[in-house]
Amino acid sequence: MNSTKLSGEKEMKMINFKTNIPSFDEENIALVKASEILEQIGNEPNPTANQFYALLADSDIPADEHEDIILAAISIETMMQIQLPDDEFFEPTVH
Repeated sequence: MNSTKLSGEKEMKMINFKTNIPSFDEENIALVKASEILEQIGNEPNPTANQFYALLADSDIPADEHEDIILAAISIETMMQIQLPDDEFFEPTVH
């Protein structure tokens, strides 16, 4: 991640990468947007749908992107629930 100073506040930006496959790029963008909303809720597992919908509705994200972002958030939360066999080797992560 890159950080910059902007009017006294620290801003974090994800590394921007693109592929030659537009559908992958669109999915990556939706995943990043969904993770940003999930991080606003907190790092506790199982945020409620109402919490997510409220932040999504208040965001400046166009309504036609909401479905992709909701599906991306579901994917993220589903992946975070998977129990790996050797949990002692893995640290909990933020969204």
